[in-house]
Amino acid sequence: MAVLFSRTRFGIQSWIACVTLGYALSSCLAQESDSEEEGQTRSAMEGIAILPSRTDPEIKTFDFPHHLHVDRDIVIRKAPEKAAERHELLLWLTGTGGRSRGAEEFCKLAASQGYHVIKLMYPDDIPATVCKRDEDPKSFEEFRLSIIQGGKGPHISIPRAESIENRLIKLLKLLSQIRARENWGQFLDESGDLVWEKLVPAGQSQGGGHAFLIGMKHPVARVIGTGAPKDWSLKSARSAAWLVGESATPKERFFTFNHQQDYQGCTPEQQWATLDAFGLTKFAPLVSVDEKRAPFDHSRCLTTDYPGGKLESGPAHTSVIANKNADLFRPVWLYMLTAPLSVAEGAHYQPAKAEY
Repeated sequence: MAVLFSRTRFGIQSWIACVTLGYALSSCLAQESDSEEEGQTRSAMEGIAILPSRTDPEIKTFDFPHHLHVDRDIVIRKAPEKAAERHELLLWLTGTGGRSRGAEEFCKLAASQGYHVIKLMYPDDIPATVCKRDEDPKSFEEFRLSIIQGGKGPHISIPRAESIENRLIKLLKLLSQIRARENWGQFLDESGDLVWEKLVPAGQSQGGGHAFLIGMKHPVARVIGTGAPKDWSLKSARSAAWLVGESATPKERFFTFNHQQDYQGCTPEQQWATLDAFGLTKFAPLVSVDEKRAPFDHSRCLTTDYPGGKLESGPAHTSVIANKNADLFRPVWLYMLTAPLSVAEGAHYQPAKAEY
């Protein structure tokens, strides 16, 4: 009987030891899983790089990385203390020669507001200013559409595979497979085409011009241009013809931010004339963010002269989106990203938190 009791006690002790070990292992695995998730969340906010050629073997040029930003606490965990998911894709297009670099602070801010964000690499080595002396009034538009959709013109020839549209579609298809939990597939319809209504094209300089034209051609959620648009014809001494045409996106949804000493592509006076011809100043006049705070009189045309004094055109041109100016211009960026789409609704604008 004593032997039987001893064996039973030993068995119970062994069972308790196994259960305890199991709980310990389970706890360790849970902690490891939490740590891994935290690491993935940090990486996704800081930016994930993906080569264009990985998304489509037909992409053979400008094979510098795309970058994506997303707050997994928002789109996966649905964290109540954070902004709600917008179900909108901010498509950032860099300026000439940008190689999809820059604007990290702007893009992380967008992700913190519930956007999915893609900084797309595209053929960006030729500036649109090559068209400024052309006789053809459609020259600027055809140049840009060649890059956006693929096409051939006097200044540029872009195969469909290398275009902005194909690069974005192929990247979204890959992301919907390898990062399914982040729901990148929501920006493609059942046929694999872009859901334009969920896109927010945005960009600097050349990229801002492309963003504006995309918004003119397709009904998108909103449009943001910094250091843009700048298509000015020296031949006709006026804005490019496409900038005064009909728009598929209501023009209240277009936002711009430009420096008062930016002479890249056109003079500041030509820039203001372009914004006026486009129709943005009918909602509210130009507003200097140096003098007014958000919501900037609900203007769609924002300017700055920071830091004041004489400034060279190049630094002025890029200053409005520069990472080093994030603390200064974050309220401006936040306004363009989140302001009500109707000027009439602007009275209810409340700046969101900008923590990331």
